[in-house]
Parts: sequence; C-alpha cells; structure tokens
Amino acid sequence: MDAPDGFEPYPDQGPFLEHVGPVHVRDDEDGLAFGLRMEERHTNHRGTIQGGLLSTFADFAMGRAIEAESDDDKDRATVSLTIDYLKPAQPGDWVQSRTRVERVGGTLAFADCSLTVDDREIVRSRAVWVVAG
Repeated sequence: MDAPDGFEPYPDQGPFLEHVGPVHVRDDEDGLAFGLRMEERHTNHRGTIQGGLLSTFADFAMGRAIEAESDDDKDRATVSLTIDYLKPAQPGDWVQSRTRVERVGGTLAFADCSLTVDDREIVRSRAVWVVAG
C-alpha cells in the first residue's frame, strides 16, 4: 500500500481498521495527520467511496487527536458525530485528515475534522466525545 512521504502505518489500529486499512500517520506541525489509500473494495454501487468508510475514518482521526491532546489515560467514546459529504472520493485517492481539537474537558471533548484529497475538502465532520466508564 503506497503512502506519501513521511507517513507510516499506524500501530494498534484495532481489528476493524486493520480490515479496511491500513491507516497511516504522520506527525505534522499541526498535530497528527492520518491517511488512507482508497481501493475498489471501499466503493459503493456507484463506484465512489462508501460514505460509511469516510465517516469511520473521520471518527477515528478525531478520537486519536483527542487522545493526543488529553493529559490523562481516560477512555473516551463518541456520543455525537456529524458528517457533511462535500465531494466524492474515488479508488486510488489518498484521503488525509486534518483535525482540530476544540476542547478536552473532564467529561466531554469536542473536535472537528476535514478529510481531503489533494488539498480538496471532501468531508467535514464534528464530534463530541465523553469519558467512558
């Protein structure tokens, strides 16, 4: 699976992301950037990338960004996820995340994520996470 320079496979992705991935990561000046090469197996009946995969990828990117920003070892879970699909992705596209953590509190965390292909935004998302347990 080819990835742009500086990206390495993300360790401990979990069984589901290992199934759809591999997801790659690069530590940029703005934080962690994740990337995923789109394949035929990711397409829907129209031949474009399945929206559920893009939603999963955005959710994953925001969760890892929140983990990186938090100064605790607390488990968190998504309680709200909003996805806006702006443009389709195609097999062969390198989809990359740009995530901004708005706030990590004692109970809730808030983040935004943009998924891009060649600096063209294809998905915009927002999530709220809660401390689990």
